[in-house]
Amino acid sequence: MADLIYSEGIIQRLSQYLRYIISLKDTGKRTVTSKNISENTKINSAEIRRDLIYFGIKGKRGVGFDIDDLIASFNKILGHEKNVRIVLVGAGNLGRAILNYKMLNKFGFHIEYVFDNNKDIIGEKISGKEVTDVSNLKSIIKDKALKVAILAVNTDAAQSVTNLLVESGIKVIINYTSVPVKVPQRVSIQTADPIEILLHTLYYLSRTGQAY
Repeated sequence: MADLIYSEGIIQRLSQYLRYIISLKDTGKRTVTSKNISENTKINSAEIRRDLIYFGIKGKRGVGFDIDDLIASFNKILGHEKNVRIVLVGAGNLGRAILNYKMLNKFGFHIEYVFDNNKDIIGEKISGKEVTDVSNLKSIIKDKALKVAILAVNTDAAQSVTNLLVESGIKVIINYTSVPVKVPQRVSIQTADPIEILLHTLYYLSRTGQAY
């Protein structure tokens, strides 16, 4: 079943379930019910139960579902069993805020490289990550076979940097700029919540090599 391509609706719901239960685990909770998930995702509890039954995920009557088991099951279904390496382009105020966003690490999304063209901050370490000259971006992305990037540059550089990311082989771009950048069909450009979007698009990338 893990090799099937599931409908976009199912993958979207599983991404929302996973986002919620990982946040819930962080509070110290060990179990969760379909009602809890429904209340926090706004997805009908009957639909949640159908999804869980479809994937053979069973809970205990009166207790609910073990959170660790659910996380492992959802990660396996979504093809997200390994850490995802991310490139961040832009180390200004927005880029710094993204680097300080600890929730990415909780979901296994790790910003591995940070690029900028500002000579004053190249070589500086921000949240433990050294800022690398953007002139090295293309060679590093290709050499490390990186597929996911976060775009946090000035608006006037947004499209040119996007073009560079596409040429480098990036498949998923989370666009934090206000510019509606253009990409070829083979590349997914997203502007919504990064965690849910990454969970969603990486499923298709892991199965087909294309992100939707």
